[in-house]
Amino acid sequence: MATIPVTTPETIQELLTMWGNDVKFDQTQPDRELARIGSLHSKYLTILSEHRLAMKTVEQKYYRIRKLKWEYYTGKLNGDKVTLEKYGWEPFMFTLKSEVPSYLEADRDLQLLMTQKGLHEEIVEVCQSILKELQSRTYQIKDFITWQRFIQGV
Repeated sequence: MATIPVTTPETIQELLTMWGNDVKFDQTQPDRELARIGSLHSKYLTILSEHRLAMKTVEQKYYRIRKLKWEYYTGKLNGDKVTLEKYGWEPFMFTLKSEVPSYLEADRDLQLLMTQKGLHEEIVEVCQSILKELQSRTYQIKDFITWQRFIQGV
């Protein structure tokens, strides 16, 4: 049995295209399709795991950057020239504490990280759906064989 190569999709569209190719069922060789289930399960479980880890990594980065941005928007980083230069930020005038959440919500860096996290979350959800489908594939193949026998009068 050949193993199925795993290339981690970076977009939902890539994942759905990949699944669109893998979901095809060769009705002439149900035994091969049955043998392929394990490889497909492994493939999508690997993708699921990689994106779960990526999601957690992005989330951790988000919290680190959010803390820095909070310090930035409250004016606490103005004396830290090294950090400001590292991120390419100009000193920010002090703002009221009640206004900081608005600045954080509108911050492009934080929005980008949330978008990345959302992408990984969506891929994780799609992979979970695919794995559920693969779990029921043995029953689908059994039902197909039973139907073929019935049609042939066996």
